[in-house]
Amino acid sequence: MSQRVFFFIKVAVALILLSLIFFTVELGDIWEALKTARFSLIIFGVALMPVNLFLQIFKWRYLVGLVHPKVTWNETYGSLLAGISFGIITPGRIGEYSRSLFIKDVPPLKLVGLTVIDKFYNLGCTVAFGLPALMTLPWANQLISGYMFVSMMILIFIINGILLWAAIDPRPVRSLIYALQMMFPRKDHIARLLGGLDRFSAPQARKTLVLSLLHYTVFHLQYFFLISGFAKIDFFSSLRAAAAILFTKSALPIAIGDLGLDQHISMQFFGEFGVADSAAFNASILMFTANILIPALIGVLFVSRLQQREKYQEKIQ
Repeated sequence: MSQRVFFFIKVAVALILLSLIFFTVELGDIWEALKTARFSLIIFGVALMPVNLFLQIFKWRYLVGLVHPKVTWNETYGSLLAGISFGIITPGRIGEYSRSLFIKDVPPLKLVGLTVIDKFYNLGCTVAFGLPALMTLPWANQLISGYMFVSMMILIFIINGILLWAAIDPRPVRSLIYALQMMFPRKDHIARLLGGLDRFSAPQARKTLVLSLLHYTVFHLQYFFLISGFAKIDFFSSLRAAAAILFTKSALPIAIGDLGLDQHISMQFFGEFGVADSAAFNASILMFTANILIPALIGVLFVSRLQQREKYQEKIQ
């Protein structure tokens, strides 16, 4: 199935989910929540958007710098934002791997390998915190019996231990991957893909982990300020709901930019803590706008500017 078909499917899913929301939430309730919002908290939440974005850019520049020390900030933020733009229109956000097309003097496959590392740490944080959060939501406690709950929490503890071990010291995993590559054809392609791992050892892994945790923390602070602008909720409850939301929508990449899906999940999970659907909807839409829509639009401008520059260079040559 072509990427264009996937794109239209994701757009259709987003529109259907958004339509279903408006059967559940009255537009008047959404407007009333906006009129009574505490805008000082909302401003704090929106103000964290550039912090969130800077941490992503800084981490990506650090990773690229392992194989290309002279990489510029312009290349770094441009490639990251372009990846976000392509990511929201592709299944599973595989378009984010297009970052490799916007950095010069580095083999694209090597940059794809670095993108895998970046996404592994992001996904690791999402799973490590999201699974326990999902399991401890009130509705989950009602559905899962005591013995099953204990068994699943033990399994989650083991999964988190493995993730932490791999995140702190990547050498055993790297050795395993290098051994497995010998079983596949086109070993030279795979070797280039894994080239980014050569300089990625324990010190680099720990720094990447810290940057990923900082980014994850800022995300939760952002969500807390935004949801608190529309409803009263304590930080721990907001943390549990937001972690579960991020995990669930990462596991179900079925709508463009998670639009519609994110709002449905937010209404469900924040509703477990007494937050009105209109408040959860408004906070979720603001998160989507600040963290996905605005960076994606900036990425489109970057790609457009780059294409114009290439056309100009072709003309003068």
